[in-house]
Amino acid sequence: MKYLVILLLVLLSACKPKERTIEVVNTLPVNRTDEPVIIQRQTLERWFHASLKGEQILVLQGKDTIPSQCDDTDGDGAWDECLFFGNVPASSTSEYRLMPVRELPLFRPRTNVRMAKIIEMFKKYEELNEAERIKGTDTKVTSTVYQLEGPGWENDRVAFRNYLDERNGMDIFGKVVDSMVLDFIGRGDDYHSMGPWGMDILKVGNSLGAGAIALLHADTLVRGGIPSRGKYRLITEGPLRSRFVLSCEDWKVGEAKYDLYHTITIWGGTYSYESTVKLKNSGRDTLVAGIVKLHSDTLYVMQDNPKYIILATYDKQAFNGEYLGLGLIVPRDAYLGWNRAPEAGHDVVSTYYAKILAENNRPVTFRFYACWEVSDKRFASREGFIDYMKEEAGKMAFPLQAELK
Repeated sequence: MKYLVILLLVLLSACKPKERTIEVVNTLPVNRTDEPVIIQRQTLERWFHASLKGEQILVLQGKDTIPSQCDDTDGDGAWDECLFFGNVPASSTSEYRLMPVRELPLFRPRTNVRMAKIIEMFKKYEELNEAERIKGTDTKVTSTVYQLEGPGWENDRVAFRNYLDERNGMDIFGKVVDSMVLDFIGRGDDYHSMGPWGMDILKVGNSLGAGAIALLHADTLVRGGIPSRGKYRLITEGPLRSRFVLSCEDWKVGEAKYDLYHTITIWGGTYSYESTVKLKNSGRDTLVAGIVKLHSDTLYVMQDNPKYIILATYDKQAFNGEYLGLGLIVPRDAYLGWNRAPEAGHDVVSTYYAKILAENNRPVTFRFYACWEVSDKRFASREGFIDYMKEEAGKMAFPLQAELK
């Protein structure tokens, strides 16, 4: 019996293919460059007829190794998604080969998350995988505790940060380099002045800034998770995609109480980040996501995409007066309209906001875009920015699909 078991194991091992060829399908009549292809582990194990325990997926095209990563998104200690960036001509397919390996090569980082506690001002910092929100709204206090006043996240195009205090706002760092910079800024330098990497480009004030969330309660905007206890936790950090979650429990809004989970994902190659928001124990309040309204008097709402609504502003609204396009792309089936916050007299002011359906314990995902003319000359015109937003919504509506050949 012992020898039979060994023989069966040998036979099963021999049946496992060394590699698999897939086709990545582009159904749109436009070229797709540098776009995510995500394959679930269960699908891969089915394709390889075997467990992938202890292995990751190397992606090949011809003689080229394509950067990839395998992420544990649910925190169980085993990766559950493999992803890489595909390039597929219009209305066509491209072939890639997948090979299980013990260890992936080191790829050039195109995303980064920075969350660091200040040990000694301007000299010593400790990177954190978990952190707690600070009480209060004084930047002079928060900036002595955390390097960037909270978590920062970036790709090779743009960077963002969250104030991990009771402002819970979102800010933008415009970039002019494709390298990762957040580990080294906010250490005594003035990031409101142009540096070799870029600068802080957004005037946030008391708005929701760059896609921050709130609840609409009795015609008043209540900042996400305030004043309950809030936390930061890193989920994954890789060359192509990084992700973390901002959470709070027992958030009291009126008579209702919520648990809030705001998961933030950034991909290489875009001018955006992705928000996935889950509310537990939902009351009758409405989720909103905001765009600062300090230097723009027009909100453009585009509804010609079958699956997504675009809300955008475009004006000389960057810190030094350059053109800056800001936008939200929201699922059509979750979009409940838009409005604007008062200019004064409330906690949240000077904000355009999208109202978003967030049902109890059902995540909703949307994106925020920051398109600075200094980063990319196509954003020097409103038409160039709007065209880009429409292209992005189109790609979101019809993502690349991987099929076993």
